[in-house]
Amino acid sequence: MSKKHKETIQKQFTKTVEAFAKYAVRDTPEILAEKVEFVKPQATDLVLDVACGPGAFPLALAPRVRFAMGIDLTFEMLRQSRAFQAERQIANAAFVSGEAEQLPFPDGTFNLVTCQCSFHHIPKPELALKEMLRITRPDGRLFLIDTVAPESDAKFELHNKIEKLRDPSHTLSLRLTTYLRMFEEAGVEVTRQGLRRRPRSFNQWMLRAGLEPHHKRYQETRRLLEDSIAGDRAGFSARPQGEDIEIVHNEGMFLLARQAEGWEK
Repeated sequence: MSKKHKETIQKQFTKTVEAFAKYAVRDTPEILAEKVEFVKPQATDLVLDVACGPGAFPLALAPRVRFAMGIDLTFEMLRQSRAFQAERQIANAAFVSGEAEQLPFPDGTFNLVTCQCSFHHIPKPELALKEMLRITRPDGRLFLIDTVAPESDAKFELHNKIEKLRDPSHTLSLRLTTYLRMFEEAGVEVTRQGLRRRPRSFNQWMLRAGLEPHHKRYQETRRLLEDSIAGDRAGFSARPQGEDIEIVHNEGMFLLARQAEGWEK
């Protein structure tokens, strides 16, 4: 990851840590519990959550595993993670600084490596996946969650244009076909897959990016989204809801394991 993009991510998430962690969170407790159940954590698992943000996912996993770690680029997110950990009195967790493309752990350290809604911030997600694989035990699992972009070229372009306008640290939301091809090229197979439609408030989504209605980027993003509603030209299934807009993110959940011959290469 370039120094410039790393600084963009750190700037964005330092600015938005309060909203992101406390009053404009992505997942309800029920959705977080659904994701924990999907991965089927084991009591013996040593877990790493890559790009952990405010630590919601590793802290949700911690009661079900031996030890849960989170790693993130942004100091303020790590500080919030540790505050949540102390508040919930979770002893078997820790949070460290680092980036997805250069994970500071030896080969085969973890039974389970996870990454939630972060690949769209990473310029070369295939490198992050390779690093996640490197630090996973040969018999371990990977769990990847992220938004899935439309397959249509026109919708794909507009979808990502809106995402980048909202959040300058956004790189690219990937298509489902791109994810599946990346997994195959990395030598991993999908052992469990889920596709969910996650309805969200546009205003809450913007707050999580640090934007309120008086901000220029809020206004530009809203105008672009409203213009896309007819024919769902950006793939957000957007519809007006009073002064707000309901949008839908298509979210992919992938539980992965190494293909035997892929690991030997």
